[in-house]
This record gives sequence, C-alpha cells and structure tokens, in this order.
Amino acid sequence: MSNSSVDEGSHFSQTCDLFDDTALTKRNLLSFIHVCTYSDALPEAHAFFLEFVGKFGRSLPSADTAQCAELLIKGWARKGNTENVRELMRFITSTTTGQKQRLTVPIFEYYLLSLVKQLKRITAADVRGLLQEMAENGLSPQFLFYRSTLSSAELRLLKETLDRLGIRLHTRRYQHPRAPPNKHLVALEREQLPQQPPYDPFAGVADLQTGEQMTALLEEQLAAEMAATVKVPPVPGARFYDLEPRRLPAEAYQRLLDLLEAEWRETLAAGFAAHLDTVCSRQKRLNGIPYHHYLSILEPEFYVQAMLEEIRRCATFSEHYSPFASQLFEALGRRVMGEYLLRSNTADGTLADFKRCYAAYAVQYTRSPALMGQHSPREYWQQRLVEAGGHHFYFDESKQWPVNVLRELGKDLYEVISADAHFNSVLMGALQQSGPSEGVSGVSTSSSSSLTPVISFVYKSHDCFKTKREVRVHPLLIRLYEGACSAIHFETERLPMLSPPVPWVATNFGGNLLVPNFVIRLPAAYPRAMLRRTPVTQFYPTFDALNALSLCPWKINGRLLDIATSIFKDRGNLELDIPISLSKFGPLPRSTHDMTPKEKAYTWHRRKLQKKEQAEMYSLWVDCLYKLSIGHYLRDRTFWFPINTDFRSRVYPIPPNFNHLGSDLSRSLLLFAKGSPLGERGLDWLKVHLINLTGLKKRCSVAERLAYADEILEELIMDSADRPLEGRRWWMQADEKWQTLAACIELTAAVRSGDPASYVSHLAIHQDGSCNGLQHYAALGRDLLGARSVNLVPAEVPQDVYSDVAALVEAEIERDAAAGVEIAAVVRGFITRKVVKQTVMTYVYGVTKYGAKLQVLKRLREDAAFPEGHKVTASLYISEKIFASIGRMFKQTRAIQDWLTGAAQIISAEYGATVDWVTPLGFPVIQPYFKTTKKNSKGEQATSSLVPNTMKQKNGFPPNFIHSLDSSHMMLTALGCHRAGLTFASVHDCFWTHASQVDTMNGICRRTFVGLHEEPILDNLAAYLARRLEEVHNEGAREMTPAQHRQLLKAVHRTIPKGDFDLKQVLDSVYFFS
Repeated sequence: MSNSSVDEGSHFSQTCDLFDDTALTKRNLLSFIHVCTYSDALPEAHAFFLEFVGKFGRSLPSADTAQCAELLIKGWARKGNTENVRELMRFITSTTTGQKQRLTVPIFEYYLLSLVKQLKRITAADVRGLLQEMAENGLSPQFLFYRSTLSSAELRLLKETLDRLGIRLHTRRYQHPRAPPNKHLVALEREQLPQQPPYDPFAGVADLQTGEQMTALLEEQLAAEMAATVKVPPVPGARFYDLEPRRLPAEAYQRLLDLLEAEWRETLAAGFAAHLDTVCSRQKRLNGIPYHHYLSILEPEFYVQAMLEEIRRCATFSEHYSPFASQLFEALGRRVMGEYLLRSNTADGTLADFKRCYAAYAVQYTRSPALMGQHSPREYWQQRLVEAGGHHFYFDESKQWPVNVLRELGKDLYEVISADAHFNSVLMGALQQSGPSEGVSGVSTSSSSSLTPVISFVYKSHDCFKTKREVRVHPLLIRLYEGACSAIHFETERLPMLSPPVPWVATNFGGNLLVPNFVIRLPAAYPRAMLRRTPVTQFYPTFDALNALSLCPWKINGRLLDIATSIFKDRGNLELDIPISLSKFGPLPRSTHDMTPKEKAYTWHRRKLQKKEQAEMYSLWVDCLYKLSIGHYLRDRTFWFPINTDFRSRVYPIPPNFNHLGSDLSRSLLLFAKGSPLGERGLDWLKVHLINLTGLKKRCSVAERLAYADEILEELIMDSADRPLEGRRWWMQADEKWQTLAACIELTAAVRSGDPASYVSHLAIHQDGSCNGLQHYAALGRDLLGARSVNLVPAEVPQDVYSDVAALVEAEIERDAAAGVEIAAVVRGFITRKVVKQTVMTYVYGVTKYGAKLQVLKRLREDAAFPEGHKVTASLYISEKIFASIGRMFKQTRAIQDWLTGAAQIISAEYGATVDWVTPLGFPVIQPYFKTTKKNSKGEQATSSLVPNTMKQKNGFPPNFIHSLDSSHMMLTALGCHRAGLTFASVHDCFWTHASQVDTMNGICRRTFVGLHEEPILDNLAAYLARRLEEVHNEGAREMTPAQHRQLLKAVHRTIPKGDFDLKQVLDSVYFFS
C-alpha cells in the first residue's frame, strides 16, 4: 500500500515528475511543511512559506501555492490556532498567489476543527458563521465530511460537537465512481458457469482457518513493515570463497564483528553530529528550501543504526562490482523516509484507521466466500471506506520526500560512513591467517597507523564517456560478514507478504501495507502528466485482475528445497543451474620468471578472464543464496505476492528475489498453499504437465504424451522421485529440470496414494501459449496460414512454427542452390529448428535484421561442422531467408508491423509526441522512450530538454502493443478464473492452475481470447491515434500546413486488410494453450 493520498476522481494524484522543476519545487515545499508539522516547527514553516511566495511565488502556479497553504491550515487547525488559519484563508483568496483562488470544502473542515480545538469554547454562532462563509464562497455544507482527509477521531470530534450544539447537517455520503461498461467484462459476467460453491482462496489452508490465525499473520506482516527490514538466516555452511578451509570459526568472526560495529556506532555518531552541525551552520537548502530538518527529524541514534544496516547491506556486494552511488543514496534516503512516514502516520491517526480497515478485509472478507461472491476485493474495500465516512485513512502522498531530498540525504549518510567507519586492514589480514585458538579478545580493531574505510567512492565512465560515481566495498568487509554467517538484511518489500496484499483501489494504493507502491513500475523518464489525465475508473479492470492474482496463497516445496540446498552447499552444479563456489575454478593462473613475454601475456589474459568469470559467478551465487535462504525462511508458512504492472500492463510480482516469474529453480520451490483433489482428469493433466516440462514430446499429441508418461512411470519417473541424486537421474535431462523433478515427486505421491482422484495436489499445472506473440498477430490479421502454424486452428498434433519456418527456409535454399547461388550450396543441410527458433521468437518483438544475423551467427558458431570462413556471410543470408519465410507465412503480420512502425515514426518524428494507446481493458500505455537535447542560445547557457526518441518509439511500438494485448488476455482469464472459483497464477503467456481445474481454465482462456479479438482492435487503435494527432496538432507543438497534417493523418488512420481465418476455431484448438 502506498503512503499516499488518493485521488479517486477524474485524475491521478499529483505524482512528482523528476523532469518538471515546478512539480519538484511543489513537492519540496509540501514535504518541508509536513516535516515541520511533525517536528512542531510550524511557525518556521509558516514564515518560510510566506517568504518563499514573496520572493519566488511566480515560479509556482497559484493552485500549487494554494495547496501548500491548505496544508499549513491543516497543521494549524490541529493545534487549534484559528488566527493563523484565518490568515492563510485570506492569503489564498488574495492576489498574492498571482491569481485569486477559491476556498475549498476541506479548508472549512480544517477551520471547523480549529474552532473546536481552540481554547475558547465554540458556539453555535461560530458554526453558523462558518456555514454562511461557505455559502458565500459557493460551497454547500452538505459536502462537509464528503471526502475528508481528517482522521476518524477528528471526524468523530467534529460530528459530536455539531450534535452537542444542536446543528443538524444533511451531509452527502461519498460514493465511489463506477467504471464505464467494458464489453469483455460484461461477457464474463454473462457467461454461464457450472454450479459450484463461491470462490474460497484459502479453503483447506491449515494456518488460515480461523480469524485469530489471520489476525496473527497480519500483525506479523505489519510489524515487519514497521521495522523496514527483515533478518533472514543464510543457508548454513554455504560459502563462495572456499579455496581454503576457514581459518576462524564463525563465532570468532562474529565476536570481531561485534567489536567493530560497537566502535563504528561511536565513530558514526560523532561523524553524524559533526555533519549535522555543518549543515545547520551553512543553512543548506535544496531547491531554495531548508534541508537540515531531514537530518534532524528523527533521533541521531536512528540515523546511526541506518548507517550500520547499510554497511551490512554493502557486505553482500561483490568485490568486483561497484553499484551506482545515486541508486544507493536514494535507497538509504527511502529507509529514513519510511521511518518518518511510519511515525507521522501514527501520530496523526491515519495508521490506526488503516489497520482497522485492513483487518476487516483480511480477517472478514478474504475468509468469507459469501462476501467474495458479492464484491470484488476493490469493491469491498471501497464499501468499507463509505461506511467509515470517507477515505480519511489514506496516507498522504505529499508527505513523501522528493527524489532530490532522498538522494542528498543518502549521499550525506554515505559520506559519513566513508569518512568515519574504518577497520585496521593489517590486523584483519593477520586475523585471517591466524588459527582459531588465538581468538580476537583484547585486540584493538583500529589503529591510526593503518585505518582503511569500509567503503569508498570511485568514478567510472559509462555511456559515451559519462562519468558516474560508484561505491566500492572493501573485500575484507565482504569476507568478514561471510565468515560470521551473518543474517541477510532484506528490505520488507523484497520479501513475499505474510498476509494478503492490500487490494488495489487507486493507482497509488495497494500491495504492501506500509511500503509505498505504485500500480505501474514507472521509469524515471515517464510523462506522468499524461497519466494524471486518466480517470481512475478506467483502471478498475486492471485493479480487479491484479487483486485476483495477488489473493493466491503459496507455500514452499520442502523436498525440492532440501535437494537444491544440499547441492548448493556441496559447491554447486552448473548443469543443474546451481552456481559453483570458488574452489571449482581452481587457483588463478600466475606467471613465472622463466616464461617468455608471450606466455606471460597469455597467462595474464587467462587470469583476467577467470577473475571476470568468478565475479559473474559470485553474483549468481548470491542470487541463489537469496532464493534458498528466503525459501528456508518461508518454509511451513503461507505467503502472498503483491503484484503490479510495467508500463505495458504486463504483470510482475513486486518482491524481486524470489517469485514464480523467476528461474526454473524458483518455480520448482513454489506450491499452491490451497490444495485440490485431482478428480477425474487431474492425474492425466499432471502426467501431461510433466512431459511438457521435459521438452521431449513437443510434436506429439496429448494421447502420445500420456502414453509416454505411463511407459516410463516406474522406471524413470518414480526413480527420479525416490532417488533424485543417486538413481538414474532422468529428470536432469529435461528442459526444465527442477520443475520436472517437482512433477515427478507429485505424480509418484499421487499414484502411490491408492486413490489418485482423491489425492490433494498443490502443484501448479502450466498451460503455455504456442508462440503467443504470433498468435495475437495471426488473430489480428486473420492470417490463416500463420494461425495454423501457431495452433489457432484445431489439429491432431501440435504445430511447430519454428519447424515450419525452417522447412520454408530450407526449400528456398534448395532453389537458390539449384540456381547456382554459392552461399546456398554452403548452408544446405545446416538449417535446423534450433537455427531459426530465436529469430522467429523475437520477430514478433521487433528484432532487426542485424540482430537476427547475430542470432543465427551464434547458432552457426555452435556447430563445429559448419565451414568457419563462411559463417558471417551465411548468417546474413539465412536471416534474410527467415524474414522472407515468416513474411509469406504471416502476410498480415508484416503489414500490421509496417503500419505500427510507420505510425510511430509520424507521431514521434513529425509531431514530436510520445506513442500511447489504451488496451481493451482500459489501461493507458505510454512509451517512455526519450532522449536529452541541448539548445544553445547566443549569450545564454545551454538548456536541456527531453524529447521522444524516434528510433526507440518506432521499434518499440509493435512489440509493446502485442505485450499489452497478451496482458489483456491474461487479465481477462484471471478475472474469469476468479469468478469460476479457480486458483490462478500466470507467467505472462503461461497460465497456472490446479490439475483438476485445467479443463475449466482452458475453456475460459479460449473464450476470452476469441472475445478479445472479435473487437476491432486495429480499427480502434487507428481511431485513437488519429484523435491524439488532432490533439497534438491543435496544441501547435509542430508547425505544418493543413495539407501536410491531413496527409499524415491519412497514413495513420487507415484500415488494415484481413485474411480469411475464422476466429471461432480457437475454441476447439487443443494446442492453442497446452
């Protein structure tokens, strides 16, 4: 959930635009006022605000100035200072702000609060005077408390006061805006489903059966988010630096760490105090606004603790990797801001109000199938808001600190760490060589003769010689914490949740409980102003789909976790995608005095390559350590993934280190917490799923896959389940090795249960789209030949578009060879499915001819039999043949792609606008591709501005448009499955559910795809783009004649001809998703 105020009307709440100086100044002012309010420095904020407006008022729109004044009014009202409230009300209505502003209903709510809280007893005459003033300002008293931002306690105080004074107000009750009808959602609601009980996501989950259990879980999650970090024990005994046996036991390393951290705490406290004194004495400002409050809003001990935690975090970095300093600065600044937001929201009552609403949602709604049948998660939460009298407990987004404050704060703290956190490097080296009996007691950890900073700053060139600041961690710090087997400190948002995520009800409200989230993962260069123009109701279908997905509870596959952990601790296995430890590399090559210069150069080169490989392997090793450690931390627990989207509306779990979109190993460690009996057909689907994971029977029918599973059941499948590391290890030959092993274990358990139909399975069964991007293209263009190749047409066996393209390419080469083309004779017999697969797969995502040539060249280099001298020429020739063959197979696809790229070229190059569109579910997609341009004016300093990057806008449009369609299809399927009572999860175009529910999910998946493409998607897109061009043209962004505008508009707003494919055939295609 976001710490933010929510605008559920026609616009987004005001989100800071990094590239908008006005917006940044406003954010700085608002956050400064909030900080002063919390620290009881309102007089300073008041005086500075008036001074700022007097000097720089013209730099802010009058509406923004009035918003800052309104925030001050709220602060004074809570103190009962009516005099200052009245002064600021007069200020808003004066012309001081540049343009006279009207008073708002919330301002009169604050005024009433100040009257109630003032020392003088409020009278009925005071209230009637207030109501009269509202009327004079064109405001109706019936809108008091309509959408109040006061806490529930404050609202209760005001209403009780009005009742005591005998004043009866007939106030309106807020109703959330309703979404406009969406034909796809209407179709889902009208669909007749088999009779079944209401959806119950937690049925049978042992630790979710009582309200007390759920209450305990939400309290634990809330405590974790309030602490901001979670300590996760690492996999015991796992070491990367294992070339030599450990010189000291872990306890000795820990004792040394305790000594060092105690000393660092003292030196950091002194350094921080000195730095704060310097900042205050210099009266440092950011964007003209005082800065020192951000360094003093919390007690010094907190800042010191935050710096110590940051040192521990740095100890997890690779000694060969230097992160960008700006990213680390911002993250540390957010850590401080998070603590401030927590305390501020606790102080003004909003946190207590939120906890009450969330408890009702988690304890009552999610455990009540009847309620879930009546309301979606979003609708239930909105209903709770209405019952509470508004949405006052939404956290105020203006409290959040702007990014420039976060980075400056983090930079200051990092500089204190660099200057004041040291260790004696000579001593540390000696300790690593000493034996455990010598210990560390009585040893001084610092010496003025050899102090080494734990972190330092370096500057490196990136992106055409741009120099960027990076943070370098001392290698001994990394070894020290690894030797102590220290706990891994994760930010709370990087871990799955221990209670159901907050439902998305607005773009900045959903996901985690206290950690700020946004429904879209916005890049830095993103036109946020365009998003603010989008009505929040347009997002409702997206919110509902995300909420349905995030309700799915998960648990850990303990058996797989133990097997993977044992391999990881035993120095890893690259064949199983388990990173190896350092000892498997062997010692680094070293030159000797008797080597020739050439041999020394070769040795140096080998040494450099091995160090690079070791650094890369360490990153993979740490990633695997995180996954397995989190797995052990969550073992025997139920957990959830909060979910949001990227700018194309593609869905991703928010926790990055461990989720079902991760690697084969990550997916194998996850099970549905809710189980489901296999039923009549579940065992068959479990077998098919297992064979699909192996990749051994891709061109075989479902019946053949089932027969193969039965054939190898006892000899290979059960052997893999019983003796995964000692037996025949058949599972290791599969494409998805770890998921195959998980399926072997589940299938074996089901068969041996004696009654497979009653066996309760928790394994997720996958149904994967057949080259899903081309499926959407074929459906858009009604391309019959292409539709057949990607399984939109029913067939006895699955079609393979890669093999079909390879056959067409081979036929073309045979014709060229017969015609005497030299290169054709060279490549004959070398065209395989593997050679063409990557190019065909990425064709739909806009791969260029140059990129395709590199893809083919990589495959040819893997073939030792291919003539070495012809590989480059052959790769270009083959890639051209692949493009031509795809063009013949998907005729309309090429036409659609050409139209999309042409339209993007016109929009970005001719009109200077970004390419944007709206998905069938209403999600606004805006391509965030910009470049910086500098304009030099004579005698003036060069100014920088962001303009659309035409090349990226053009190349990105086709793949991004298709991604937005596949996401729309997934969301519709998720909503349909939720309504049908199915457990559902997805990895983009791969849909997951229980084995017993695959048939139902398949029906929903096909009906939603057909319904989606029965809509005139391309015609709607052309009409939308034409309207956008008219808007941009009317704004006068680029000068052009009416004739030029009409010509460009005609090129964009045109109809793409379609083929003869009957879309209804998808309903009967077994291998569409299989």
